[in-house]
Amino acid sequence: MKRKLSETDLQPALISGLFLSAGGSGVDSMLERHDLAGQLALGLAEVELVSLDELADDAIIITSTSVGAPGYAEPRLALRDYAEAANRLAAEIGIKPAGVICGHVPGINAWLVAATLGIPYVDAAANGRGHPTVEMGGMGLASRPDIPIIQVCSSGGQTNGSPINVVAKGDILSTSGLMRQASILNGGLIAAARGPMTASFVRANGAAGAITFQIELGHAMLSAKGAGRVQKTVDFVKGELLAAGKVVSNDVSYDAGFDVGRVVVRQGASDITLGVYNEFMFADRDGQRVATFPDHVGSLDLRTGDPIAISRMTVGREVAIISAHRSNLPVGKGALDPAVFPKVEKALGATLLAYLQ
Repeated sequence: MKRKLSETDLQPALISGLFLSAGGSGVDSMLERHDLAGQLALGLAEVELVSLDELADDAIIITSTSVGAPGYAEPRLALRDYAEAANRLAAEIGIKPAGVICGHVPGINAWLVAATLGIPYVDAAANGRGHPTVEMGGMGLASRPDIPIIQVCSSGGQTNGSPINVVAKGDILSTSGLMRQASILNGGLIAAARGPMTASFVRANGAAGAITFQIELGHAMLSAKGAGRVQKTVDFVKGELLAAGKVVSNDVSYDAGFDVGRVVVRQGASDITLGVYNEFMFADRDGQRVATFPDHVGSLDLRTGDPIAISRMTVGREVAIISAHRSNLPVGKGALDPAVFPKVEKALGATLLAYLQ
């Protein structure tokens, strides 16, 4: 499979990608920025989507992503920072990459990197749903400290302050700590790139087919509106509508590079409690666990059917909470790596890994 991405792919990729970001982004908070990135990418050059099977095993792939807190951060960040980070990484590697993947969808910044560097956008991702830490997008590298990588982050200091550019080399745990600190210094979010990885490594450890899944889900979502879109989404991901009700509390706040807290949605006499660490990490129904990362938990506005970000889930807002088992969407091995859970469990004050075993 090899084809050119176009305007007809952008809107489906946006709406489903925002839903699959697991509450980290929403139409009313991030759509304009993602849409601008996609339009800019398509205007710069053709963006070619290729499958992993079309790349040689030793072909070098890089990952384009963001590091930080998507909801409550106030970063100094511009779209060109993603291209700058990728260019710096390519210079460190010493060769032109054969392709780029996104950390997780929406991943429109990777469209921009593909267009700027003149390389294909690979139909894969570290994860096909949102994840909060670099390690969770590491495709299993958190348990392989013997494998070094390079991580680069960039911010041009567009609003105020001076530019931040960091190149870190080492295992993914050590270098991710440096990326996180850079995001804090940049107002909570920073553009980043990491690699190199071979196509065979991504094929074995990444979320192959994540972009095709994203676009097809988007077409299904756009075929309906309002409550009808909720059902279309549930059907496509073979999931469950956990709640269609009102937000009764949201105590999520920014803390040391992450959005952390709980959101509670009430339908009738039942409460769905959502644990947040940048994205939805678990869902409990009346105290009983019903979904745990990397199971997907996503949020739609009941009136419009649009994805809604955690930061916009104000008390009284009517939302639909949808879950899907991890087996029903593309998930990389990093999302199931036991080494990535302790830090998140400590911050949340909740158990995650035990529910996956």
